[in-house]
Formats: sequence, C-alpha cells, structure tokens
Amino acid sequence: MVMAKKNAGSKSALPKTAATRLKPFIEKGIANGVFVDDSIVVNLWRTKAQDGQFKEQIQQLGGIKNELAQNFVTDLVMVDLSAVLRRQRYTAHLDIWEVNHRTVGAAKGNPRPACFIIGQAVIEDGGGATMESAIFRMSLWDEMTSLADDVEADGSYVTAVTTRKGGLDAEILDLQPLEGLTNFAPEKFDHGDRAELLKEMYDVTPIAELDDNISRTPTDFRLVEAMVSFSGVQNSRAGNQFGKMLLKDDSTMTMEAIESGENLLLNAITSSAIVGRFGKYSRILALCTVKDNGEYGLSANIETAVGLVVVEPPKATTETKDESDDAASYFQTASTPAIVVGDDDDDDEDEGDDESASDDSEGSEDPEPEEEAPEAPEEAKTTEDDDTSDSDDDWDDWD
Repeated sequence: MVMAKKNAGSKSALPKTAATRLKPFIEKGIANGVFVDDSIVVNLWRTKAQDGQFKEQIQQLGGIKNELAQNFVTDLVMVDLSAVLRRQRYTAHLDIWEVNHRTVGAAKGNPRPACFIIGQAVIEDGGGATMESAIFRMSLWDEMTSLADDVEADGSYVTAVTTRKGGLDAEILDLQPLEGLTNFAPEKFDHGDRAELLKEMYDVTPIAELDDNISRTPTDFRLVEAMVSFSGVQNSRAGNQFGKMLLKDDSTMTMEAIESGENLLLNAITSSAIVGRFGKYSRILALCTVKDNGEYGLSANIETAVGLVVVEPPKATTETKDESDDAASYFQTASTPAIVVGDDDDDDEDEGDDESASDDSEGSEDPEPEEEAPEAPEEAKTTEDDDTSDSDDDWDDWD
C-alpha cells in the first residue's frame, strides 16, 4: 500500500507520455534493488529537461510542454536507464584519499579530461549487507569528470556506484559511476585508519628488495614505508605538472651501502598534490607500482601516500615593499606553489632533460646535494601525458 501511494503520488511529476513509457523501467529498477521508488527516474527526467545541452532541440520540438519534446527527453532518460539496469547498484560510503583532475592524451593530439579518485570505501548492497572497508579506485572520463568538481581529498561522501572487473571480490575495488544516479553527497562516516588498512592489505617491502619484486600489472602494488629525501613539482614537455619524490628506508641507509658508495633510493613519480603534502623528512606509507628501467634503475609511480610523520614542505614567500603592489599581493596567495628542498636532487640530474626539469622558484635556496639521484627514464616521467582508454591501463603508462 505504501509503495502504491509513492508511485501514484510521483507519477504526476512526469508528463503522461513519459510516465507511461518509463513505467516498465521504474518497476524493473525497484524489483532489482536499483531504485527504492520512482523518485530517481523523475529527477533524472527533470534534469535532462533542464539541461542546457538539449535546450535547442527541445525548443525546436515545440518546448517542453509539447509531446514531441517530452518524448525526446524520455528517450534521453531511457538511454541512461537501459545501461543502469544492466548493472548492480551499490551504496558506497567513500573516504577520499586522492582526487586527480587532469587532461590525458594531449601529447598524442587526443586530449581527454579525466579524473582519478582513490580512497577507502564501505559498500552496502541492496539487501542491507555491509562489507568491510576496502581500498577503491574510480575513473571518470569526459563529461563525467564534472561529477567530481566538488570532491576534495580527505572528504567523506556517499553515492551510488557499480563495479567493474572483479566486482566486490577484487583486491582493490574498481568502482564506476552510474549515469544519472552517482552524485557525491558529503556525509559524516566513521572510516577506519588509513595506515592500518594499507598494512592489512599489503606487506611492507624494503626498497633494497624491490629489484626482485617489481610490479607485473598496473594494479600490482607494492607498499613502501620510507623517509622522504626529496619532494618537488616538475613540468613535463606537454606543460603538465607532476610530482617527484626520492625515498629512503632502513634497507638503503645502512653503513654497508654508505661505505660501498652506492646511491640507494627509490625514484618516484606522483601527483603534485601528494608532494604538496609531504616535505623532506616526512615518513610515509607509499602505495606504488615499481618498474625496472635498466640503466636508470628502479622507478615507482606512487598511487597514494599516507603520512606517518608529516613535515610540511616550505611555503613560498615574497617580500612586499608596498602594500599597493598588487602583483606582490597576488604571489602571496595560498595558490602560490610550494618551494621544495631536498638533499638528493642536483642540477646534474635533470641537465638536458626537459621532461623532468625542476622549476626552481626565484629566491628559493637549494642546498648543495649530498648525493646524485638516478634519473628516471622518460616513460616513467610522462604518466600525466599518456593517452588512455576506459580500462585499468588508464591509471599508469604501463608497457
């Protein structure tokens, strides 16, 4: 009786022709647990009707009060619903660790907006069952990237999702948005400790042992607990910014290594957001993929990092001689990039390498380097620029 009242009450929110055509989709969605009532479909129809993208077509069909225009909007909704109803819908409580908006494929002449999100999720199925917290990744492409415009790292959100490869049994959940249903709503949710979750899922691998334990796929992650020896933002040839870190752990800071003259460290590429959080001398847990790049040695792509002991990078400062100097005031805003200092970076390392040439801010002081870091090969430095498709390979440039 209650469900009948809901349906009867909400039908009036749709034009008669739309209600008739969409009724089977609504009933199927409720039966499959995708919807609890028809409100989602009603909201989806209204959103499409008010979308500026279709304003011209609706006007050409006589306006939204015209049955031709109403049928057009209903067609739009049916396109989305026909895909949604093939998927299992879940409610996801998300703790966001990283949000990376970028353009991929620009170097190959095929730029696409993309957004990559990683964090931990607690998933509820339609029956009310809740699974234990797990790490998740989500890729958004093209117009779908706008879903994450207001999503921030360290935020907590609830939304409707489906899964891709592996479903809920995957080691790392590969979540996917549902057209018309996914909307990141802020919430208060008690998520578990990030470091504990990482250590539950992965054994910590000493850097000195990574030579014999490189990654085999883009999701074959290694967990490293290390000190940050250098942390900085650099520019690629395509004009994108990326982060670079040099990491050391107990296995690389032994007297044997020092006396042998070996320069043992892990050269890592990551996002500018991550290097903006962890300065030199920070101790972090880094979830990364590791490659052996021959003469260049090991390199890693850091997917996410959790601070165990955090030392913030130094902030850029600008002297203001005159309060009316607008330019000086501008460069003192919070948007000014951090100046990063590290003992393992030197001028020789990036000489002649415009892909990873560091942008030394004017007025910054770089100390005399204590040791030379191995130069990362080009393929390890261009993860921001590589063309991708809607697959696992979208996350990394994996040969």
